[in-house]
Amino acid sequence: MSQMPGTVKSARALLFVVGAGNTVAALWLVMAAATLRTGAMGQLVIGLLLLVALPFGTLAAAAIVIAAKFTTGGHRVRKGAVVVGSLLIVVSLITAGTAISAKLYDGTWGIAVVAGALVIVLSAGQDTRDWFDRPRP
Repeated sequence: MSQMPGTVKSARALLFVVGAGNTVAALWLVMAAATLRTGAMGQLVIGLLLLVALPFGTLAAAAIVIAAKFTTGGHRVRKGAVVVGSLLIVVSLITAGTAISAKLYDGTWGIAVVAGALVIVLSAGQDTRDWFDRPRP
């Protein structure tokens, strides 16, 4: 198997998109923290914004690194993709719970749940397993 199958390409592309989206979210939170005017509770709010940006940045880095290793990696890369998809679903459901309890019915968290589920399904497929089982030069 010399060419990457379509399902593997799709999982890889989706991981790059997830990485880019989480990078944008993390940068948005960092910029919000950087431009916030400090008042009585300003330092606390800045700290909370940066604390919330941390999981987004970590997930972005993991998704991009794993997607980059799809061409040369082994089963650990495939398992890493499944873990990233699972974390994406968990973080999105936590966001959904927070948004619903705050009566913010945006629904954008649903996109991340679907993306996480697709990453898991595409990474667990037989074509993907065969791709990562192939002999390496």
